[in-house]
Amino acid sequence: MTGVSVLASWLLVVVVVLEGVRAGVLLQVNTAHNTLTMDAHTIHFTHPKGEAQVRWGLTIPEGIDGVPCGEGDTCLDFGVAKVVVTTEDHCQKVSWVATNITELKDCVVLEGHWYGGGEQITQPWPIEKQPRVETAYITADMLQNPSEWYAGVTEAYWISSLGVAVRVEEETPLFLSVPDYDGDSTADELCLDARHQLPFVAAPGSPLALSYFLCSADDVRKVHEASYPKFFSLPEGVPDALMIQDPIWSTWAEDKTDVNDSRVLDLAQQIKEHGFNNSQLEIDDDWETCHGNAVFNPDKFPDPKALVDQLHSEGFRVTLWIHPFINDDCEAFAYADQHGYFVKDSEGQTSKTHWWQGSSAGIIDFSNTEAAAWWSQRLTDLQEQTGIDSFKFDAGEASWLPDVYTLDVDERFWPNAYTTKYVDTVAQFGNMIETRTARATQRHSTFVRMLDKDSVWDSNNGLKTLVPSLLHFGILGYPFVLPDMIGGNAYNGLQPDSELFVRWAQANAFMPALQFSILPWELDQQVTDLSLAVTSLHAQYTGLLLRLAEEATSSVAPIARPTWWLCPELEECLTADQQFLLGDDLLVAPVVEAGANSLEVVLPPGSWRQAGTDQVTEGPVSLILTNISLETIVYFTREPTN
Repeated sequence: MTGVSVLASWLLVVVVVLEGVRAGVLLQVNTAHNTLTMDAHTIHFTHPKGEAQVRWGLTIPEGIDGVPCGEGDTCLDFGVAKVVVTTEDHCQKVSWVATNITELKDCVVLEGHWYGGGEQITQPWPIEKQPRVETAYITADMLQNPSEWYAGVTEAYWISSLGVAVRVEEETPLFLSVPDYDGDSTADELCLDARHQLPFVAAPGSPLALSYFLCSADDVRKVHEASYPKFFSLPEGVPDALMIQDPIWSTWAEDKTDVNDSRVLDLAQQIKEHGFNNSQLEIDDDWETCHGNAVFNPDKFPDPKALVDQLHSEGFRVTLWIHPFINDDCEAFAYADQHGYFVKDSEGQTSKTHWWQGSSAGIIDFSNTEAAAWWSQRLTDLQEQTGIDSFKFDAGEASWLPDVYTLDVDERFWPNAYTTKYVDTVAQFGNMIETRTARATQRHSTFVRMLDKDSVWDSNNGLKTLVPSLLHFGILGYPFVLPDMIGGNAYNGLQPDSELFVRWAQANAFMPALQFSILPWELDQQVTDLSLAVTSLHAQYTGLLLRLAEEATSSVAPIARPTWWLCPELEECLTADQQFLLGDDLLVAPVVEAGANSLEVVLPPGSWRQAGTDQVTEGPVSLILTNISLETIVYFTREPTN
């Protein structure tokens, strides 16, 4: 690559290497920010960190040469498809449009370390640690298909340690794969494949398009700081302060669907008796007469207003589990069906779906303003009738749409627009709610919950995915993270033992919120005492959390930051996946190994004092801490500089 000069420290330079196919094509554009040269199938991005590559035009038939076509900064027309490249700020926008082929595909070579994309069952950090097969890139319930689907917090945005960012436009019907070609269990490429194939729907006569941005800056932090504001919004406010300060208590993991008023009151009494504070008590699944009726079951809750009044008098706010479905054997189904409030097929008839609490159900169409208003009004009425304070909103992912569906938005944004419309609707209930899905909804001042975790130690949806998930949410612009139930959900009879529960609670101590459902006092007194210590420590740092939450409304810096935020060029910082920064001056390193009495910690530059000791260590450095006991919560504060 001799002779290529970097025009600025953040410069993106693109050079395309001849490979013998379409070798007659050679176009170059010089701008104030970059130089772009196009040829053949491989694009090389040279920058201060080295070189990144994209293999492009992979579905263009062999032997077809591109002809310059005079659009954008540069353009090539291959007859079956056309590509236009346009410079925007520190980015190049690559826009393919097919005219006579049914698939468009480019692959970004994964040099360096990469972050972002979709919430995953194993949540690797960085993402190349987990190759993935091709799947429709939509918001989904990964628990239903963990080998293929991503989860609810999913954006087409990735950043790399080499200072490169990739952003795929929402209009692209994107099928994503992250393949491992050489069998070393490390992904080699990020492949962007556009097809008009379900669950994506093409508008009549609309051409197939693949459009994405390639952006560059000095390092991973700088490219994120430069690129994120170009594509996404910042939160317009912060969540409810009490939800940040004190624990949320849920009936779910403890009672599952065996919930009633006496159990709720008993839970409230136990919380108080064991000395715990609360922000609210959430009544979870199976409080309704039928799933979707939005009416309390009188056999379980004979007087819901009296229940809520009593809980209020005892210092509890009360929230309720809500979902977007109405089972077809519920009384409310006929009314919603007659009024066209469900997602419909192309003939205007209700198109049924299924979900974990119903084999045949309608799903409310939140792109229909009348349907969204009716559904929302039922919840407002419920609040007025019972005094319920707020709601936990479940589901909402695009994967719950029926196989045949229509939405009242531009077809190019189907099906992910469903999630956006759902979150936009529920966000109207204020900053005390939570959702578990998000797509282009960063502006809302609400908690976004990690999808249900299993009560295990490992990286298969267990404790080891907690910190990577926290970091992932923050990079995608969702800083107000609710890390689901402490100890997991006790699915399939897997109850956490005392050590796992304590380590899980300690890992949550500096996260934006705490949520209990498995009850610590049902394990043993030590677990109870150590859980109380976690809630006390969390409350002690609530002021910092609230300040960082407020800062997140005006800065791309997440509340919980990757270690590389302070050392974006150090390999140890780039791969540190079980620690995080709370702001810039506090580093947290949870213990996530069963039986561990030692812990490796990577300290960024600065002078760091380990909590509970007088020891100050100069970073950057990796160190091994020993004599770690079950009581130990490992965190460091950065000493002020003179």
